[in-house]
Amino acid sequence: MCGIFCCIPAWKESNHCCLGNEVLYTVLRNRGPDAEKILKISDGTFAGFVLWHQGTEICFQPIVLDNIILLFNGDIFKTNSKDLKNESDSDWLSTQLENCQSDKLLINFFKVLEGPFSMIMYNKCSKDLYFARDSMGRNSLIVEKNEEHLCILSVASLSNKNAIELPPLGIFKLNIEDSDNWTLFPWVSLDRDQNDYIRVMEGTFNINIKCQYIIESPWLHSPAFAKEFSFNFYDLVKNLDVPVQELFSTLLKNDEVVGALDMFSALLNESVKSRVQTTTGYCRNCISNREFCNHSKVAILYSGGIDCSVLAVLTDKYIDKSDSIDLINVAFEAINSSEQTWDVPDRLSARSSYEELKLLCPRRKWNFIEVNVTRKELLDKLSTHLKHLIYPLNTILDESIGSAFWFAAQGKGYVDQREWTSTARVVILGSGADELFGGYMRHKKAYTQCQGDDAAKQLNVHKEMERDWKRIFSRNLARDDRVISDTGKTPRSPFIEEHVVQFVRSLKSSQRCCFLVSGDNGSKLFLRLYAQHLGLTFSTFLRKRAIQFGSKIANKNQKATDTSAYIK
Repeated sequence: MCGIFCCIPAWKESNHCCLGNEVLYTVLRNRGPDAEKILKISDGTFAGFVLWHQGTEICFQPIVLDNIILLFNGDIFKTNSKDLKNESDSDWLSTQLENCQSDKLLINFFKVLEGPFSMIMYNKCSKDLYFARDSMGRNSLIVEKNEEHLCILSVASLSNKNAIELPPLGIFKLNIEDSDNWTLFPWVSLDRDQNDYIRVMEGTFNINIKCQYIIESPWLHSPAFAKEFSFNFYDLVKNLDVPVQELFSTLLKNDEVVGALDMFSALLNESVKSRVQTTTGYCRNCISNREFCNHSKVAILYSGGIDCSVLAVLTDKYIDKSDSIDLINVAFEAINSSEQTWDVPDRLSARSSYEELKLLCPRRKWNFIEVNVTRKELLDKLSTHLKHLIYPLNTILDESIGSAFWFAAQGKGYVDQREWTSTARVVILGSGADELFGGYMRHKKAYTQCQGDDAAKQLNVHKEMERDWKRIFSRNLARDDRVISDTGKTPRSPFIEEHVVQFVRSLKSSQRCCFLVSGDNGSKLFLRLYAQHLGLTFSTFLRKRAIQFGSKIANKNQKATDTSAYIK
């Protein structure tokens, strides 16, 4: 993960550049502690702060070639034409983009890229500036524009209240000599919600945006797979009045269900493999001397729930058995409690899941790191540091989840009552599973509170899941990227991978969840069956809990949508 920064002054004589802000410089450097470079030219300032993962050598940014200046934050995991094992993806990308001498060539190139990214590219000859987030918006990119400058950067500078997260609608283009008129090359044809984002940008920055050339990456539009599955969980379970464990065993004997699980398994395994293997052979402590080690290079944010437990089992398959893997669990001091205890719900469930994980993967050295955060430490960090990372989001919910992820990703806690700090440079997250598989309470309510017949209820669930998927980038992903990357680690979310997403969204909602199943076992039913298939039992039937409640960071007396007192 990298920190990228571009500042174009409103007039050439201006020396204004918000990179002089010490807080901004610090949070950008936190994202990329391995290398930094600041380039000042007459047209603007470009800066890159690199966290090294790909290639045999560190690739400094910005990359400057004859025609372009490139800043790239992310990972290219697949291309149609290149194996990136021995070359930095940023280096390879710059060479390809240098050869794109027209917008159409640029668009055709971006059609085939896969992986989470945000990028800024400046064409020195035409004075055109291009910038984008990938189509799922997995990495942060913020735009600030005022009378003095246009800034595009990984984290907000806080020097300008006209700051918004760039919506991942496509590739934006502007000429720096006419920065009030922008062009958008959309990833897909824009719907009403996406057009609303454009109107917000136009109103916030007093600009005009016109759309040209839809990019349409193949994975976004082609039929997912040749086979369509016809099973419906509601039909399969409605006449089965048996205990839930027996119900799961029965479903796992259905050929269509098993076929879908097998296809999903192949895709998720490939996603996990690329995300845990694409990094250096050094942990964060040994990288300065380039000493290969058996310390943890990968950590998993671990609540003990189904999402992280599935990812832990798969991660074990693709990391050398001589390396340890960190499981990081975070707990917060209870509000207004007379006694200090760290036995919050997520701590208790994580311990139980950890015991099961050790049985399933006995050859692995797991470091179960218990991170304990006092209320004083939380408020101190929130008021001095975390507010910079969470902004421009600013609700109580953003404050709670962002803070929880930051403290967890720090990985400073205890292993078997010994002080411990995670040495990982990659953090694996279960992000996206709830949106894809129907894991939120509102998905269940969409079924139970619908007044129509069963078909209408299922359609209502589908609409609610689609609504959640379409807004995941603005509700979660950019914020989580900013807070986790600040710890010098790269967040990676295997569920939010192009082909995994394409396959899961090709399934009907009735093939992903089923709210006729007792308790919470019908939420994420497809994923629960997959967990059972992997040999997991405890986490398979564990009730879903949001991190803000499972870790006890949230104050239940506050409303999640209220504005934070710290982020303003």
